[in-house]
Amino acid sequence: MAKETAIRGSSIRRHRIGAVGIRTDGVIVKSPNGSNRLPAPEAHAEAKVCRKMDWGGVVYVVRVLRSGHLALARPCSKCQSTMRNSGVRHCYYSINDSEIGVIEL
Repeated sequence: MAKETAIRGSSIRRHRIGAVGIRTDGVIVKSPNGSNRLPAPEAHAEAKVCRKMDWGGVVYVVRVLRSGHLALARPCSKCQSTMRNSGVRHCYYSINDSEIGVIEL
């Protein structure tokens, strides 16, 4: 689901990033990366998802290359702080097509 969300994002960059959050009430929140003209962390997909998360949720983040393969999508320190402050418990992110990373917040 996060990969499909990323693919819907801007195609100007070499890659696309998407984030999906699952709230504790089961609601799914999705967001692609923001505009290429907004490099601020507020435009990052995971930060946008956190605006609608509740305490105890989980976030999944992927980076999709133009080739369709997954690449490293570890959230930046500001996004990690935003997730922590939003109450997100775990963040799962793509490393490559066959590996994922986990951040316990």
